[in-house]
Amino acid sequence: MAADTTHLASFFHPRNVAVIGASADTANLGRNIIKNLLNFGYQGEILPVNIQKGVLFGQRIYGSVEEVDHPIDLAVILTPAKTIPGIMEACGRKGIRRLVIESGGFSEMGEEGLPLAEACLSVARRYGIRFLGPNGIGVTNLQNGLVLPFWPMREDLKLGKVSILAQSGGVGLSYLGFLAEENIGLNKFVSMGNKLNVDENDLLEVLIEDEGTEIILLYLEGFKDGRRFLEIAARSPKPILVHKSNRFQESARIAHSHTAALFADDRLVDQALEQVGCVRVNTMVDAVDYVKSLTLPPLKGNRLAVVSRSGGHAVIAADACAHYGFDLPPFPRDFLARIETSFRAKVIRLQNPLDLGDLFDLAVYENIVEEMLKRGDVDGVLLVHGYRRGLDHEDSRKLVCRVEELIDAYRKPVAVAIFTEAVEVDFLRRHTGVPIFTAPENAMRAFYLSHQWGVRKKAAKAISPLAEIRSKTPPAILPPTSGRTHLLLSEATDFVRAYGFPVPEYRLARSAGEAAAAWRTIGGPVALKVNRPHISHKTDAGAVILGIESSDAAAEAFENLARRLAPEPLEAVIQAMAPGGREVILGGKQDEVFGPVVLFGLGGIFVEALEDVAWRAAPIERSDARAMMQQIRGRKILEGIRGEEPCDFEALEDLLVQLSRMLVDHPGIFEIDINPVRVGRQGRGAAALDARILLRSNGDTRAA
Repeated sequence: MAADTTHLASFFHPRNVAVIGASADTANLGRNIIKNLLNFGYQGEILPVNIQKGVLFGQRIYGSVEEVDHPIDLAVILTPAKTIPGIMEACGRKGIRRLVIESGGFSEMGEEGLPLAEACLSVARRYGIRFLGPNGIGVTNLQNGLVLPFWPMREDLKLGKVSILAQSGGVGLSYLGFLAEENIGLNKFVSMGNKLNVDENDLLEVLIEDEGTEIILLYLEGFKDGRRFLEIAARSPKPILVHKSNRFQESARIAHSHTAALFADDRLVDQALEQVGCVRVNTMVDAVDYVKSLTLPPLKGNRLAVVSRSGGHAVIAADACAHYGFDLPPFPRDFLARIETSFRAKVIRLQNPLDLGDLFDLAVYENIVEEMLKRGDVDGVLLVHGYRRGLDHEDSRKLVCRVEELIDAYRKPVAVAIFTEAVEVDFLRRHTGVPIFTAPENAMRAFYLSHQWGVRKKAAKAISPLAEIRSKTPPAILPPTSGRTHLLLSEATDFVRAYGFPVPEYRLARSAGEAAAAWRTIGGPVALKVNRPHISHKTDAGAVILGIESSDAAAEAFENLARRLAPEPLEAVIQAMAPGGREVILGGKQDEVFGPVVLFGLGGIFVEALEDVAWRAAPIERSDARAMMQQIRGRKILEGIRGEEPCDFEALEDLLVQLSRMLVDHPGIFEIDINPVRVGRQGRGAAALDARILLRSNGDTRAA
């Protein structure tokens, strides 16, 4: 169910705040919350609450929320975990419907914390309360001075357009520190903690609609509901950066004890986020570089001009351009001739990158940058500049300030890489609005990140709620399974055929005579396969015999296989051998994080050897299917090498779309492998040679 964003936005705009657990004791953490509110100029009413009454920073401390004689918009609770359900009851009776629980000791502690967590949820349901946490450090809104962390906040945070949602309070505070050091403004910050009630999806919906937020950064250790996240993120016109940790099984164990996070396949996370236009970052440095790039005007193309005070740095910048796929368009002769008049020795060959090592008038640098920004064949400029404090630092500072003006005037990005003392870098960051980088590679990476987000967002597709798109009359219904967790090979084959998958003709045989008769009906050559569920590698298991050329050979193959499997009776699938072609795998599963997802990769033995696959959340369109094929490293094999014709991509697109529809229509399918699918050359189609379908424990049910 979608969040009521109007009501949840009230977490950021309360008229008053009760801080439950605050006292005058200097070691009291609730006291820090009151101090943060005062330091950041919160204009609403502050209501300290503690059973030990008194005065705190000139504010009366109430014994309970029920002593307050007027309504309370928001309560922050920082008391021992065992007291929280009772305090929530008092808040419910008082009519407080928004709570921030900063205390720890709940589900992150494992089984022992679960009863307390359930008690909190029970109270919330009874009174219609929405709460953040527990085990977080609360909410910050610099627009109105609402700063609720129990940790003393650094006062050099400035108001800006970046909002952060963090599952870890410590990581969130680190990001706030990075923003402060880079002089990048913060708008809102939420430490979500255990996400027991309000989660990242609820808050993401709020921030997408929030006028003060232009860039959204999330730190997550696990998704509360990955499918809903994709549905929301796909609608966002704002860049969404996702720093998703808990990438490997080792960190998953730590994360589970920390915030009860669920582990998700990391490659699937990458590709699902890409599908909806989000940008995945894997380090805090990457995230900050991305944020810096997004504070500049968007890079609308891949043509760059590089201006450097050093020839060596110009070469490094050119390497970085090539690495990230940017073009360095040549400059016209008349443009270079004008620049050359300002040089002294005229010993440097002018080109792009532009080496200005022989030019000492920094005012000319400004003119050159402006001329480049005017050009229609330049999408952005990289300025690499070095200087020393005490020499030309005043002129260099003016140059950076002038670059800031040019960025605003021409609405094109200029990435500035500065080589100087750390104190000078800090000065530039704090006294200009231009992101400062300390290496050409970092600046070029920022350009790449900015351009990548623009490309991704254009390609992003809407993700609809499953209930809205699930077919009421699917092409096929799963056969009755009587509690089985697998379909037989013949059942799986018939099922995928009903969804439009071409399948080579086959017959069932329960005796050598029936096998011979099947061969005569089909004509050779044929394959003989054991008709049993869940045999992933039939060749390795001796459950398939290929290339049977006569009815006698079919009977003999049946008898040999029957002896091998005795005393269990043998039922075999006798299937026509498909014509030659490339083998691919089409697969999918009901993922516990993202719901139905589809997979594509090279088939046969290659899928496990190379792990070269692409994932998408279902359902997909033909364009998504083609993008999956283009994404795998082995795509050149399918495109044709050494004069070969390309494979029939249109046929594969059709099958991937149908597979995605199958998984949406039938949540009872837990996992499906159609491997191999043999695809012919262009126009010759594709055929499913084998299918394996695993079912949920509730068998053929269509319930989600």
